Parts: sequence; structure tokens; C-alpha cells
Amino acid sequence: MRRIACGTTAALMVVLASGGSSAAQRGAGPGPGAATQVAQVTGTIVGRVVDAGTGQPVAEAQVTLAIRADAATGPSARLLTGPDGRFVVRDVPVGNGQLQVSAPGYMNGSYGQVRPGGPPLPVIVTAENRIVQATVRLWKYAAVSGTITDDANAPAVNVTVWAFRRTFASGLPRYAPSGLGRTDDRGAYRISGLAPGDYVVVVQQTQTTMPVASMNAAMDSMLSGMGMAAAVVELAAAGVMPTGGTGVQVGDQLVSATSGALPVMSGDGRMAAYLTQYFPAAATPAAATTVTLASGDDRGGVDIRMPLVATAGINGTVIGPDGPMAGIQVRVVPAGVASGNDLLSDVARGATGANGAFQLYGIPAGPHVIKVLRVPRPALPPAVANNPQIQALLGGRSGPSTASDALTLFADMPVSVERDITGLVITLSAGASVSGRVEFVGTAPPVPMAGVTLTLAPQGDQSARLAPTRVAEDGRFTMTGYPPGKYLLTPAGRAPGWFVRSAMVEGVEALDQHIELTGEDIGNVIITYGDRQTTLSGTVTAANGAPAAATVIVFPAAHREWIARGMVPRLTRNVRAQAKGTFTISGLPARDYLVVALADEDVPDAQDPRVYEALARAATSITISEDGPRTVTLKVAQVVR
Repeated sequence: MRRIACGTTAALMVVLASGGSSAAQRGAGPGPGAATQVAQVTGTIVGRVVDAGTGQPVAEAQVTLAIRADAATGPSARLLTGPDGRFVVRDVPVGNGQLQVSAPGYMNGSYGQVRPGGPPLPVIVTAENRIVQATVRLWKYAAVSGTITDDANAPAVNVTVWAFRRTFASGLPRYAPSGLGRTDDRGAYRISGLAPGDYVVVVQQTQTTMPVASMNAAMDSMLSGMGMAAAVVELAAAGVMPTGGTGVQVGDQLVSATSGALPVMSGDGRMAAYLTQYFPAAATPAAATTVTLASGDDRGGVDIRMPLVATAGINGTVIGPDGPMAGIQVRVVPAGVASGNDLLSDVARGATGANGAFQLYGIPAGPHVIKVLRVPRPALPPAVANNPQIQALLGGRSGPSTASDALTLFADMPVSVERDITGLVITLSAGASVSGRVEFVGTAPPVPMAGVTLTLAPQGDQSARLAPTRVAEDGRFTMTGYPPGKYLLTPAGRAPGWFVRSAMVEGVEALDQHIELTGEDIGNVIITYGDRQTTLSGTVTAANGAPAAATVIVFPAAHREWIARGMVPRLTRNVRAQAKGTFTISGLPARDYLVVALADEDVPDAQDPRVYEALARAATSITISEDGPRTVTLKVAQVVR
């Protein structure tokens, strides 16, 4: 095998991940048949690694190259950049390569990335292009810091502070935990290792109630030498998990907060608790001030004061189809919380005991919703089901043992909390079912249904997401167990030569918008496959008329309506034009669209609904149909947002 020679202007270390050396390189003379050997065409990659924020070189960054040639992954090389950030890889075989870079204090990066975490481009070596210039940008991690104080403006010590990354999905904001810090004796915290982006910073104060007996059993498991895993099983069997603090005992219950800031008991036995607080002084993520971090930012002054308020408790019983239900989590969220933000906004959590009873503490006055969701438990293999710890984790059952065990059960009960609520009865309902058939319309022979699956993906709380449903051989399907909410129907799987055209649910095209389930079963859904596929192709040019390697974005002409319906992804595409400015997009549903070409560095977050007004002003209108391919010529647009 040939050897990939790698080096930089500073004679950097080369580590060969694979590959050997030729006969000549091994010192052997020409062997039989040597005269018939054809010299292999190779190229050279000349590259540089720079800081994306400053443009300065990044020294001692580790560069890894993997070449894909002739449908196989070829030899790889690993090297370090010199003081000028440069590197050279010689004897690179013709093919497509992936160039990846890592450096201390930076996010991992790849050639072609124009934003943190963005898609890479291949490094392409050809017989005509044997010297490739490759600049790789790296983004530094960012940090936030500040001070947390209590209601008396004193330092809040040993309190957990979270940074949640804000992104968008289906047109709605999503918040993902990205880093945490803990306050010191001054109330100061710092959260580092954050990717550039938008964040909300929060001291989350969800009050968790668990039986003291469950915590004692968990501690006994640890002290007896069974370890942390056994302790977690004990708590999971009770339907709760430990939080950030040791908790305050109230009767036979232990109450603790996610942040570790303990509730305060008054002389009359009433509880005051700290409320979840987002920077600078907001109760919900939607009302919080977004902290935008660029590459290498170290943002200080993100201070939060925790309010302490009087609270009430709620107790009651959860009833299922077979009677009281044990080990069921009960959650309380503020009324009006946007779908998808529930878990971040929980006010209180607890779980039912053996008799279906639950007790919750630390709930402030105001309108709330009690949420209960129990998804079916899958049957387990006997060897797993007979494990005592697994049985404890599943509440003593190894799989569905009654008809109700196979059902999705739920309840959303509005409550207005002014004082303690006692004796509440929560009755669970079974989720709805969606059924229908798949049909083929076209001249090609239908395909077997074995590989076709259907998914109903919730627009909001992903805890309601269930496993895909397989379509039967006769084309019929039934999807069961869905609580009320908005869902997106997505057919998937292998149907060679066929393409999904429509899915009609009660006269509404369900592939273009989320359908709303209200608890009632839906039947006679018709999913249609066709054997004709749309194609959009074209060329992108720069202002001077030269071909441009830009990014092409296609989205519905009725973009406001599309956004209002949840930004269904099948109606949009985001592709990179090739080096010669050409692109091809297949499979868009037939309708009117807007298409725009942007320089890679100007490409926005396509999940953010706020960017489409500006894109629409610079876009070209087109109509795509199944009657034949559509072509378009685009110029790289300058978009003002």
C-alpha cells in the first residue's frame, strides 16, 4: 500500500493510522511485473487552522484526515499544526476526504464548517485538482458567570445553576441542558465549556417529594455494599429520583429542590420554597433574557435573585382502569406553559405509593396543571424479567400482565392553588388510536409492506413519543396510545421506486401540518404512495457570473402559513451547491416554493421561524410539479435581517 506523507512548515509529527509502504519504499528492488505497474495519481492538501472569532492561527491543533477512494475508506493520517497553524498532507490518493480538527479550549471542527456544529464539506482530490487549499475554522468554548442571592440578598451557597441552549424545532423554541455550575460561599458560579449560541440561565427549583422510606432503603443499599446502582433502583421503583439537596422531612415525606436550595418550614408547619428563576428575573424560559455567546465569550454579571414564597401542598390518588396505580410520576406545571417546555418548568414532582396515593409540596399560589403520563411497559426476556432489581425498577412487574398495562394512560387536570388541596382523585384515560391503510397509485408494482413504518411525533413534550408502528402486509395499520396533543405523521422505511404523496386524516393533509388528537380515536386514514418524484435542479452564480459553491434553501411560498402549522420539514430543503455551482433536489411535494442561494457564512438557522421574512424578500418563486424536472438559475443573494 502507498504511504500518506504528512507535514507542516514546522516539520510536524506524523502518525499513520493505517497503510504501509510500497516495495520501493521498503528497499526491495523491482520485482516481476514491475514494468506493468501504473503510477498512482496522488495530491497534496495544504491547510491552515484558524480561530473563527479572531482569524489567528491555532498552533498544535490535531488534524485527522480520512480519504474515501474507490468506495472504500483509504489510509488515514494524524498530525499537529505548527506555530502558524499550517499543515501539509502529501501523497493523498484521489477521492473524497474528511478533514477533522481538535484543539484544547475549542469545539471540534471540520473543513467546510461555517458555523459551530454546522455541516462539513469533503476535501476532494482529483487528477485535475491535485493541490487542495483547506482552511479549517475552530470556535472557542464560551462561559457565563454571576452571583446567586436569596430573598434577603445574601449569597445562596452550594446552589446549582444551569445554562440551557435555546434552539428551534417545528417553529417552537427548545431548551437543552448544556452546562451547569455550583455557587461557592460568595454565591458566585461559573459555567464553562459552552458552544457559541443562545442560552437561558436558570436556577431550577422543582420541588421533589419522595417517601422517607424510599430514601432510607436507598441508603441501606449503599451502606450494605450494594452500591449506587442499587440505590438508584430503589428510588426508581418509587417513581422518583434524588435531586440536588438532602431535603426537608415533612411527616413521612422528604422534600428537596432541584437546585439544592432547601425549602423553609415556618413555626405553624407551613412551607416556603424558592421559585424557579431565569436570568434576570423571569418565571418561564419564554420571559427570560437570552444570553448570546460568541466564540470565546466569557460573559459575567449574569446574576439571579431567588424569590421565597409561601406554598401549599396537594395530595390525592391516581386511579387507572384496574384501580389505584403505584409508581406513577405526578407533575405540576404552571398553566399556560408553551408545549415542549413542560419538563423545564415543573413546579413540583412526586410519585404514587403502593395504594396509588401521592403527596406534593412546595406549590405556589396560582393556576396550575397536574400532569400524569404512563407509557406501556414492553415485555422483557425471561432472563431479564426474573432479575429482582429489574422487577423493582418496573414496580414488581416484568411486563404487561393486564390489559391496562399495554395502554398509554394520561391525565391533565387543571387546579387553582390557594391553599392545601386534599383528597384529589386523578382518573387516567387511555390514549387515542389512529388507524387506516396504505395504498399505491401508479404503474410500478407495489412493494411489500414489511419495511414500512409510521411515526406520530409529538410537537411538544417528547415524553409522549412512542415507538414506530409497522404497516401490516395488507397495508393496514393501527397506532395506539396517544394522549391529546399535536402530532406529525411521518411514514418511513423502504419502498423502492415509490414516494409518499399524501396522508389524509379526516379530509386534512396530515403530512403538511401537525394533526391534533383530542382523546378520540381516528380511523380511515389513507396514506398514498406514488411512483413519480419531483426534481429541482439548477446553477448558482456569483455577482460576476462565475459558478458559486453556495447554500440553496427552498421553502413554501406560503411561508407564513407553513410556520403557523409547525414548519413541517418535508416542505423545505437546505443543500449545498457543488464546486461548479450545480445542485439537485428530489422529492419535494408538488406546489409553489421560494428558493434562495446564500453564501455559506450567511446561512441562518433554518429551524428559526424569524429568518424567513428576510429570505422571502430575496427569493425566487418557482412551481414544482410531477410533470417533469424543473430548473432554475440563481445568484448568491445578500439577505438583510
